[in-house]
Amino acid sequence: MAEGTSGSLDLSKMKEVVRQESAKLNLRSFSAEGESAFTLGLALSAAVKKVFYEKSATTFSSEPKLEKKLITQFVHRMRVDAMEKFNATTVFSVIKFSGNQAGLEKKEYLISLVVYLEQKFLPEFLRLLQYPYIDSDEESEVLDGCGTLCNLFAGQYKKEMAVLGYKDMMMSPFESYINTIADGVEIPYGSTEKYEISFEVEGTKRLVVEMVTLAILPKDKG
Repeated sequence: MAEGTSGSLDLSKMKEVVRQESAKLNLRSFSAEGESAFTLGLALSAAVKKVFYEKSATTFSSEPKLEKKLITQFVHRMRVDAMEKFNATTVFSVIKFSGNQAGLEKKEYLISLVVYLEQKFLPEFLRLLQYPYIDSDEESEVLDGCGTLCNLFAGQYKKEMAVLGYKDMMMSPFESYINTIADGVEIPYGSTEKYEISFEVEGTKRLVVEMVTLAILPKDKG
């Protein structure tokens, strides 16, 4: 991955990674902005690693696994069966990004971010990040705990995107669920594919983060 030891972006290395991996992933099938979408996937990976490395005494046990996958759609939303990630009860949280507050209110999303963790492991993951203990059997604590993580990752993701020259975006409040959501997750209109990034702790997949984007994101002119 095009990241330093702390998980932050190295732009010169990222350009080379994007060039090499774009061909492998056939990014033209993703969208006209496929390479940009892949770069945003790398930025998300860097954001998660940076949060983990700055707050935890341990590290991920391997480089994140980044895959491009098709979205299962339901009335312009993404169907979610979170138990497919871990084959166990899974909690997940969603945050959407828009160019401004009006975009959030109109549900004109540029990026949708989904964070998944196995419910029974969530307290341990939070402990690794030096957060207070939560009860994995207490639904409200689990939902808030996953949402806290999603907020952390999304906030750092905004910083990584700023490094890449993208304009600051507005984030929605997090929404958290267990296993599934009946109506699906709201995503940028017209999206058909996503990037899925898996992270391992002590050799076991413990965290999955998904990013959906299709729109051409605004960049700072400066």
